Amino acid sequence: MLFKQISREGWKISKVDDWELDWWADEMWVLESSWSPVGGRAYLTFLVDPQIPHSLTRRKDEAIWAVEVSPSRMRNRLSIEDSFVMRLNQGWQVELPALLEHFSQLRNDSRS
Repeated sequence: MLFKQISREGWKISKVDDWELDWWADEMWVLESSWSPVGGRAYLTFLVDPQIPHSLTRRKDEAIWAVEVSPSRMRNRLSIEDSFVMRLNQGWQVELPALLEHFSQLRNDSRS
C-alpha cells in the first residue's frame, strides 16, 4: 500500500539497497520524481526497532518499526535534517498524508 501511494504521488523506485546497510536499516529505496522537476530524489529507509534484543541476528523484514524519508542517504541511525519519520504501528495510515506531504516538499525543494 505504501508503494502504491508513493507511486500515485509521482515517485518511482530507481534503486533498492538492502545490503551493505548497518543493523538499523533493513532496506533503503532511492526514489526519483516522475513529476516536475523530473529526476528529483528522495530516500525512504525502513528502520529496524533499536530495542529488539537480537538486532544483529534478525531476519530481513523482521522488526521494522518505521520508515524515514530524507533528501539524502542516511549514513547513521540518527535522523538527518529535513527528514520525516512515520511509525508503522497500528494506525500508520493516519500519518500517511503527512508523509506524502513531505515527499511533495522534497520535490519542491529540489527545484531550487
